[in-house]
Amino acid sequence: MKKIIITGTTGLVGSHLTCHLLARGYSVVGIKRVSSNLQLFDSVKKHYLNKESDGLKLLFGIQPVEMDVEALKEGLQNRLSWVVADVCDTDALVEAFSGEAFSGEAFSGEVEAFSGEIDAVFHCAAMVSFKRKDRNAMMENNIQGTANVVNTCLKLGIANLIHVSSVAALSRKEGSDVITADSEWEESKYNTEYAKSKYYAELEAWRGKEEGLNVGVVNPGIILGVGYGNTPQNQFLGIVNGGNPFVPVGGNGFVWVDDLCVQMIGMLEQKNFGKRQLAVSHNLTYISLFNNVAKLLGKKAPSIRMEGLVYKLLIGITSVFDFLQIPFPISKALVVSTSKRSVYILN
Repeated sequence: MKKIIITGTTGLVGSHLTCHLLARGYSVVGIKRVSSNLQLFDSVKKHYLNKESDGLKLLFGIQPVEMDVEALKEGLQNRLSWVVADVCDTDALVEAFSGEAFSGEAFSGEVEAFSGEIDAVFHCAAMVSFKRKDRNAMMENNIQGTANVVNTCLKLGIANLIHVSSVAALSRKEGSDVITADSEWEESKYNTEYAKSKYYAELEAWRGKEEGLNVGVVNPGIILGVGYGNTPQNQFLGIVNGGNPFVPVGGNGFVWVDDLCVQMIGMLEQKNFGKRQLAVSHNLTYISLFNNVAKLLGKKAPSIRMEGLVYKLLIGITSVFDFLQIPFPISKALVVSTSKRSVYILN
């Protein structure tokens, strides 16, 4: 029985990945912070156990990934345990990854199921924010947190690490729309602070490779999929439901979370280490995406394009709100970033 550690288990990717691994017979140790709650995880678990559909995915003509629900039920009961640790706390990570926490208050689950060697770590934990006030915390979580995960794997002799990066960590050059897994980072006004944090976090993962780890890096586009809370899909649904009239004129790569999980597990099982893999199933303009979301909800799609004078006005308004650190529905960085159309090509 293969044993897996997942950081960020209560997030969107971590929740879905846990269910997919359990359904395939793996044992999973889920890392969560003291402040974490299980609402998103529980909603994802319910989604799979009840065989619920994802209306937006079906609208795009994509079938859901098949899952062995009975194996998932058994796995949730017998092969999943939780350990409280923060990726920014090295000592807690060492305890969690080594099994020392399995006998303490930080652990809940079956100790015997996780005795012995850990086969791999899936590093899914990350902070996503486009708010100026969150910059330092995001840099620490994403960059130092990844460094701590890498160092802990090296210290304990855990050979395999799958790191969840982002297409944001790839080049977004001025005047160039096409991006591949080989595109190198370049400074650009389109790079948000989040993008910078993911780029430097990815460098930490590659450092692990240089120091002896088997490292696979997956760079997903914007991740769609069901789940409770402030997920990308729920944000898009909320924008349309709320009657927001503005729509960016750029575009991005998108991937459904269940497809991403299958790709990540495949990286481990096929030992595709030492390179990046793009995870993008659709290149969409935001106009096209919001039109489809509106169709799903039976609502009017946003129609005021964020270009020309509208774009300049939004840049001015968001600059003031960002400087004063006053909450606003969208940040200046996001206005700029979503104005560019990026097209991702698998190579």
